[in-house]
Amino acid sequence: MPCGGEGRFPVTMRLKRHGDFLRVFRNGRTVAEACLVVHVLPSDTGPRLGIVVSRKFGPAVRRNLAKRRIREAFRRCARDLPKVDLIVRPRAGCCEATVEAIEQILRDGVSRSMDREDRR
Repeated sequence: MPCGGEGRFPVTMRLKRHGDFLRVFRNGRTVAEACLVVHVLPSDTGPRLGIVVSRKFGPAVRRNLAKRRIREAFRRCARDLPKVDLIVRPRAGCCEATVEAIEQILRDGVSRSMDREDRR
C-alpha cells in the first residue's frame, strides 16, 4: 500500500476514531512481545495503525520517540501486511529498540495473530 511520498503517514493508514480503538481492543487478538503489545483485528480497509502511550511510559520526549519509531516501522512494512487494524502499545524497552526490530515485531505479531484466527 503506497504511503504517498517519502516519509508520509497518510490519514487513511491511521486509526483515529474512538469507536475503532474500542472495536480492536474488544474483538482483536493480542500479541505481547518484549517491547510492544500489539492488538490485531482483521478489517475491510488496508492496514491502519493506532498507537496508545500512557503518561506512565515516561516524559513527553520519550513517548514521542517511541511513537515516531513505531510509525516509521509500520510505514516500512505496511505494504507487506494484510488488511488489519493494529493498535500498538510500547513497553519499557521500546525506546532502545531499533526501527528494524520494531518492524519485525509488527510483522511477527500480525502473522501470529492471523494464525490464531485461522485455527478458530
